[in-house]
Amino acid sequence: MTWRAKGLLVGVALLLPGCGNGLAGTYEDSMGLTQLRFERGGVVVQSSDLGGVERQMRYEVDGDRIRIRHPDVEGAALVLTRVDDKTLSGPMGVTFRHVSD
Repeated sequence: MTWRAKGLLVGVALLLPGCGNGLAGTYEDSMGLTQLRFERGGVVVQSSDLGGVERQMRYEVDGDRIRIRHPDVEGAALVLTRVDDKTLSGPMGVTFRHVSD
């Protein structure tokens, strides 16, 4: 294997973890009341400026579905649908837009 080919393989290997599921950054609801900050390792932090509350939860991605698991209630989850790269849709018409990385 040539040095060039080895360099290409190393470059691709370094980029793959960053690709993941493409879900990263902060999303905010249309009224600006709730933010969801998706982090690496399946962690999402939900916060609200209104109540000053912040809650860390776990999330899983399955295709275009994002399941956010409630840490205190077994089996409870919020399911969001990825509409496009910048938009998530939730229950009852709630929409979250990507606002920062």
